[in-house]
Amino acid sequence: MRAIYLVQLTRFDLSSYLSLDAQFYYNTAHDIAAGNPLPPGGFAFNPFYPLFLVLLFKLFGEGMLAPRIIQLGIGLATIALIFAAGRRLAPSPGPGKSRKAALAIIAAAMAILYSKFTLYEGMLVATTFEVFFLTASFVLALALDQDLAGERAITLGKRRVPPWLSSLALGATCGAGALGRPNLFFLLIAALIVWLLARSRGTGRGMIRAASLLAGAAIFLAPPIAYNAKVTGRFVPVTSGGGINFYIGNSAGSTGIFHPPDDMRGNVTGVLEDMRPKAEAETGRHMTQSEASDYYFRKALHEIGRDPVAWLKILGTKLVLYFNTEVPDLPDAYLYERSCGILKFLFLPFSVIATLGVCGLTLFLRTGRNRSIVSVFLGCAVASVVIFFVNERYRFPVIPILILLAAFAVTWAADTLAARQVRKVAILAVAAALFFVVVPRRPLVKTNHSGEYAVLGKYYLERKDEAKAAEAFAEAYRLAPNKPEAIMNYARILRQTRRYQESAAMYARAHAVSPQYPLLAAEYGLLLERLGRRSEAKKLYLEAASSKRGNEHVLACRLLAEALIAEGDKSEAAKWVRQALETVPGEPELTRMLEELEGKP
Repeated sequence: MRAIYLVQLTRFDLSSYLSLDAQFYYNTAHDIAAGNPLPPGGFAFNPFYPLFLVLLFKLFGEGMLAPRIIQLGIGLATIALIFAAGRRLAPSPGPGKSRKAALAIIAAAMAILYSKFTLYEGMLVATTFEVFFLTASFVLALALDQDLAGERAITLGKRRVPPWLSSLALGATCGAGALGRPNLFFLLIAALIVWLLARSRGTGRGMIRAASLLAGAAIFLAPPIAYNAKVTGRFVPVTSGGGINFYIGNSAGSTGIFHPPDDMRGNVTGVLEDMRPKAEAETGRHMTQSEASDYYFRKALHEIGRDPVAWLKILGTKLVLYFNTEVPDLPDAYLYERSCGILKFLFLPFSVIATLGVCGLTLFLRTGRNRSIVSVFLGCAVASVVIFFVNERYRFPVIPILILLAAFAVTWAADTLAARQVRKVAILAVAAALFFVVVPRRPLVKTNHSGEYAVLGKYYLERKDEAKAAEAFAEAYRLAPNKPEAIMNYARILRQTRRYQESAAMYARAHAVSPQYPLLAAEYGLLLERLGRRSEAKKLYLEAASSKRGNEHVLACRLLAEALIAEGDKSEAAKWVRQALETVPGEPELTRMLEELEGKP
């Protein structure tokens, strides 16, 4: 199935399209592979996936085929890990190996039939690795728990692996995962340390195992933490984006899903770029990226303290959404699902997995083995998302555990029916039906396909089909008339198709919705200049030139200089060219422009 998916994806017209997140990872990996320095400041992104791409670019050259093949292989390895976990979670009493095989096979089959695993393995995001690392650490933790209980020792060949070494491996696996999803794996590392200490009742051996786990995690976490400390002078655990995400998910009026403030762009990359200038404008002082993140974290805490009851309601909403919403946040996910026919054969929906998983959890907590480990992993996975905001990709790592619990519920029902205890199974079926109708199947989030049509519009533009691009961007705007990206895309295509007055109206609307976006101000100014409204255009250039974003600042300075040259004010124009050269020293075109303005030969 994965091989067919790879072929269909390769032949798909939009197979080379990259979402904003994927494009950011790809560009970052390209820059690192080319020997360029890292972006200034501490990490504002999770570093695992760009480093993975760098490795593949070095080995196989740049492209999307190698990452997709590797990720599809990682997906198969995850299914094998789910099978291994199923064998360990199966109840020890009963027919023995056949009973263990039944739970493991059912869980592996569910994992195969869940299409979103395969879907995201074809996309250039870290989701596949996050699922793999959590599943691998879960299997290691199960094995360590059974080893400590004296049930089944961990062996390598014929030699027993000491628990401290198993703890080291578990910590290293969690540390690697933290480079891709810090909020989940940091929480998990802390919980596992507490679990090991409690498991050993605070004895010296427990301390050694907990220290080993921490040392294993440090193998992967020490380098980014040291790098962040070096460039920022502060302790920043892996990435500096946690504060704004906490604010989005917990501030007053939060919907429980990703919905940034109105004057920020509607994607993760845009939010990370917009948060610092917005925080600086609100505080009146210069900030680093990590300081801006801290500012939003404190701001969220202030709003929570002001109305804790409202915050508890938001938490409740997010908990329900966690088991409900299945709305991909990447536009290409919709397109891949619709265009790759093999995915239609993978028919198991999340709503069924969630329902059976919750039922399996209630049964497992009463009769299952390794209950503490299951509780730790499930609790951390849920909490790591609910603390921030609910997102399908962020929830993905927990799905293997829900699948295992769902398989537990199925095998329990089969055994109970075989024992002719029909009433117990009937009670479970009624409870499952009620949960299915009320939580997973109840539409709590309205799907908006504006992003999908924006992708189609860009696709048609690349192929010089302006008419179809205009139709796609118009539909994206119709579906999301208040979304800055939708308005701006529509304004651009109207300008490109020479509908200048309509385009100016759209640019004005976009600027009113998102006044802090310097590229928007520069583009709007260019159009106004074309329409003869030069004084308004200069105001917009000045506004864009005040931005601290390098490329936008340089563009605005250049446009302002050209406008002043047209008015005959060469001395003022030269001032703005010099300001642009402060950002890009020696840039040939700007240098030539300055020499002409200063009358140099």
